Amino acid sequence: MDETAKSLSAAHLPSRASLAAWLGTAGTALLRLLPAEMAHDVGMSLLARGLLDYLPAPFIEPLTAGMRVNVPGIGELAHPIGLAAGFDKHARVPGAFARMGFSMLEIGTVTPRPQPGNPKPRLFRQPEQRALINRMGFNSDGAATVAERLRRLNWHHDRVPLGVNCGKNKATPNDRAIDDFLQVMTTFDQLAQYFVVNISSPNTPGLRDLATPSFIHSLADEVGVMLPRVWVKLDPDMERSEFQAIIAAIAHRGFRGIIVSNTHRVTFPEVGGQSGHPLMAPSTACLEWAHSVHRGELPMIATGGVLSGADIYHKMARGALAVQIYTALVYQGPWVVSKLLIELAAELQLRGISHVQDMIGSYYRE
Repeated sequence: MDETAKSLSAAHLPSRASLAAWLGTAGTALLRLLPAEMAHDVGMSLLARGLLDYLPAPFIEPLTAGMRVNVPGIGELAHPIGLAAGFDKHARVPGAFARMGFSMLEIGTVTPRPQPGNPKPRLFRQPEQRALINRMGFNSDGAATVAERLRRLNWHHDRVPLGVNCGKNKATPNDRAIDDFLQVMTTFDQLAQYFVVNISSPNTPGLRDLATPSFIHSLADEVGVMLPRVWVKLDPDMERSEFQAIIAAIAHRGFRGIIVSNTHRVTFPEVGGQSGHPLMAPSTACLEWAHSVHRGELPMIATGGVLSGADIYHKMARGALAVQIYTALVYQGPWVVSKLLIELAAELQLRGISHVQDMIGSYYRE
């Protein structure tokens, strides 16, 4: 392991990987000169036009020794770093993110019918905190359009599993929300490896009111045979007792697992959901709260504040099987997966751990 970690250190990266990292960092810095949502749109347009075909490929495969993880219902992943929902909302360029080295992808949030989301500006950087604030409001091309886009790709889930984050339309009342979730799942039934029910965004009025045990029971009654493919994404702002009550319901009813957590609701300096470094502590605490209920029996995927290999370690030590990133990609560029894997290898070496699987839940064994 010592020699492996040494060979993976940043100083020993091959020149093509160093060049890729430099180009990615430079491009990200240039995009940050633009307003946040405009920069995102420009970046996605460049990816759609094949930008990555002109750049050196990321140095991923040699970094995955000892990194394989198995996530029930999703598959065996080459490493534990996936792309969170919100980046490729409309499935425009999942192939580009697979080429960046992500081991799994989540598109969406997708709503049944197209909707524009909230008025702009609605995405803001907080570079001094390594954070973002968004109030996008589930802007979506609609399930039918996104599904057709994905259908044309003929996606291979055995290479990079892809899931769909499902939302309800803003105009849909809460007592009809299950209909919206089911419509999205049905539309993507033959296209998605897994589904995520989003009842945790702070940017759709009333959505978080659905995060109750009674809604979970009603949803389980309606989802039927798709239940083993369905994850529930929770928010970090609930009281501990409320959070643990919904965990108990999710585990009892046989959902595949939970994704912890969505963004933290803020009102300053902008109204919306905050991601990035400030979310690390509260979302990690939620993993602990959940684990104290299910005792390792309910699969967990962690997202929120994952910006380094050490962050990945702390999430997985608290029981997460894998992590998803969003803000790290914004600030660290398209080859961030390589960087995080190098840092994660260093964390494993520091703790004398030979395989990433061995650190899952280790916090509770210490």
